[in-house]
Amino acid sequence: MADQRNNPPPRQHLLTPAPAARQSQGEGLVERKQPVAVPLWHIVPRMAGYGVVLFIVWAVLTIMFPNVFTRSSERAVVNSPVSLVTSPVEGIVMRQMIAAGQPFTANQPLMVVQNPNIDRSLLVELTGKKLDNQQRHDSAKAKLESNRRLLAATEQDLQRYNSAAQREHASRVRALEARLAAAKAQEDQQEEVVNRNQNMQWAGAVSEAYTNASRYQLSMLSNAKAAAKAELDNAVGESEASRNKVYTSSTDSPSAALAQRRQVLNAESAQLTAELEQLEEYGKSVDQLLATEQERIDRLSNLEIRLTEPGTVEDLIAQPGMRVAAGATLARASNCAQTRVVAVFPRSLSDSLLPGARLNVHVDGLPAALPASVAEILPRAPDGDQARYFVPFPPIEKNEIYVIAKLDRPLDKLPGKASASGVVSAANASVPQASSGHCGMGRWARVTLNQSWLGQLRASLS
Repeated sequence: MADQRNNPPPRQHLLTPAPAARQSQGEGLVERKQPVAVPLWHIVPRMAGYGVVLFIVWAVLTIMFPNVFTRSSERAVVNSPVSLVTSPVEGIVMRQMIAAGQPFTANQPLMVVQNPNIDRSLLVELTGKKLDNQQRHDSAKAKLESNRRLLAATEQDLQRYNSAAQREHASRVRALEARLAAAKAQEDQQEEVVNRNQNMQWAGAVSEAYTNASRYQLSMLSNAKAAAKAELDNAVGESEASRNKVYTSSTDSPSAALAQRRQVLNAESAQLTAELEQLEEYGKSVDQLLATEQERIDRLSNLEIRLTEPGTVEDLIAQPGMRVAAGATLARASNCAQTRVVAVFPRSLSDSLLPGARLNVHVDGLPAALPASVAEILPRAPDGDQARYFVPFPPIEKNEIYVIAKLDRPLDKLPGKASASGVVSAANASVPQASSGHCGMGRWARVTLNQSWLGQLRASLS
């Protein structure tokens, strides 16, 4: 027994079964290869468990890495800024040129609002100023005409007095010249007498006293001649001065008074002329203001409502015959060239949704994606901001933002545009709907970032 424990049997004996055993083992192997039917209720719990685990893993990864698993937004709607057609005045809508759904060009009349109760106080004030200015103008013009007539009469009187004064001066000059000639003749004659008496004195015929008497008389005549010469010179000077409109003698006093009166009338006429020119210029400016105010009143009395940009009338709020207040909205219009897409994205994608970032917009009903770019980011959109757009914004939740996407091309100019009646999916049924406009407004869309998270990661690393 000790030998047996020390010397174990050969390995072949232990590993190699007997022929009968091998045969029985081969039959057993053949039996194991046959399929065995497993009940279905054994697989369903296992698959459900795998699904729950995968869902939990996906949810955890989505929450932890939203930038990787969320690159698009299913809550997006085609929208457009709304243009409000308002009335600047109160009145009654008289005419409607454009029907709902029709396009219009820039500055095309859309409606006519009549306002018979427009404020005319400025027109009345300008009319009063015009009448007052016209009255002052007429008064100044009448006074100027009177001054001109008086000036003409003064000119005639001055000419007559000047003529009479010139004649009087001429007569005086002639009289003094005759007097001077007579004095000169007497002086010459007396000189002959003095010479004769001197000769007679030398001859002893007369005395020296007789000769001195004749000489004294000669000196008297010389003085008279000199006085006549002085008076003649004075008369000639006065005549020349009077002829040159310089009145120095008592004879020219009426002419001097008339000349002074003429200067005063000329000064008043010049002043009245300048005043008339000023009143005429003021009257022209008042007439221009009056015409402008009258044109404004006529325009506001039958005001044509226009828009400075082209577009399409979406709906009419005021109908012909309705009375509207100042600032009331008459219609709402949109412009397809300003079509936008309002999408809701997670706040975690803010770094990827900067203004100018490229987007792909899949509009409901269009076969191909539309290129777009981020135009604006809104953390929230109150009613005031949403009122600027035609379609209400999709609802927003916590940690979400609004992204306003601008299409590269207007939606109405793209080929293959679907009809205006869009189909709303069941997933978006909770969002308020609006009727699709001619620019696709109200259609649901899906907005996707043009760059994947892997490409963005490569760009940031490079």
